[in-house]
Amino acid sequence: MAYRMTKKKTTLKLVEELNELATVILQNINKPMKEHTIEIQDEIADVKLWLSIVEKRYDKGYIDKRIKKKIKRYKLDKYKENEL
Repeated sequence: MAYRMTKKKTTLKLVEELNELATVILQNINKPMKEHTIEIQDEIADVKLWLSIVEKRYDKGYIDKRIKKKIKRYKLDKYKENEL
């Protein structure tokens, strides 16, 4: 029998991956001498995978509007990483 993912399981998987990403980002800040790039990339990929599944349950138009609002509010359309 094939393994079935339920809404609850996909939501919990997303939360798990978000926590793993948060942990490795904090490790990257707190332990700058250690290389965390691959782990961060792995966790970003995992989060994007599960988020892409979970977000299908919600209003895409509302989410897109909210993103545009945040980009404008924080002037992220003009943000350049190397300026920090």
